[in-house]
Amino acid sequence: MSSPKDAAKAFTIAGLLDESAATRRRFPIEEIEVSDIEDHPGNAVYSMDEEAIGRLAESIRKDGLTDIPLVRKLPDGGFQMISGHRRKAAYRLLAEDDESFARMPCRIVEGVTDEQAITLLHAANYFTRELSVTERAAATRALGEEVERMRRSDPGLSGMRTEDIKAEIISAQTGRKVSGKSIRRQEALASIIENDLSTGWRSIADEGRLSSEAVRMLSKVPRKEQMRLHVRWTEEGGYGKRDTTDFIRRSTSKGTDADDRLRRADREIQKFLSRHRTPLPQADRGMIEAIARHAEELGRLL
Repeated sequence: MSSPKDAAKAFTIAGLLDESAATRRRFPIEEIEVSDIEDHPGNAVYSMDEEAIGRLAESIRKDGLTDIPLVRKLPDGGFQMISGHRRKAAYRLLAEDDESFARMPCRIVEGVTDEQAITLLHAANYFTRELSVTERAAATRALGEEVERMRRSDPGLSGMRTEDIKAEIISAQTGRKVSGKSIRRQEALASIIENDLSTGWRSIADEGRLSSEAVRMLSKVPRKEQMRLHVRWTEEGGYGKRDTTDFIRRSTSKGTDADDRLRRADREIQKFLSRHRTPLPQADRGMIEAIARHAEELGRLL
């Protein structure tokens, strides 16, 4: 293989299917009992939100199934879902009230290896589902594991960066461009969210409501301080993404302390008050009067 793009071809639906008559014969669309289709274990990393499944079910009831799920035929004759777990869940929900939904049309592929199946699953989900930050990273990490297996069996992949091969697989699968650098940044950000943020901030970050800058600033703050900031942020009604970044920057920067010049002046005045001479020399009186005038000016800043 001469490039990441070549490596990706065997791991995309486009690489398996085309619109030819031969493809339609080899990979037919058939109605299958929903109960006969196994979920792919790799799908466990993705959320199957019940409300979202309910909305999808209503859409299917109203408009029909607009995107045919992809299943693979297993050696024992059973079927395993590759792309379409949420659609399968929606059909199961609809079948509770209408038995006509007990069977679902699926594109059936045979001869798909375990490695191809898991790679197809994660690549398809990358853009076609509303993934959280950590779910998206889980998808690309799983692709990375498959790429490493490919690398061990194919010397032609040596010298190709793993993230570039992952990016090509996703781009070929979805038709949408993504770079290896973007994948690396997303995985690094997800790692910080998972390991370095308090529970409250982790949830917000995972929903994509925190900028990467905000996540990194928070990760440098102790958990107890993160929790205190989260309470304050919530009490103030929360902010949009940009304003939240500004809030965290103000709250975590050294600028939250008083200006160093003011703190030095305060310390020196305290020292003077603890050891001043009496009666006050005239020069000291003049300086105190000047300081009092400055204090009035400072008071107007409040």
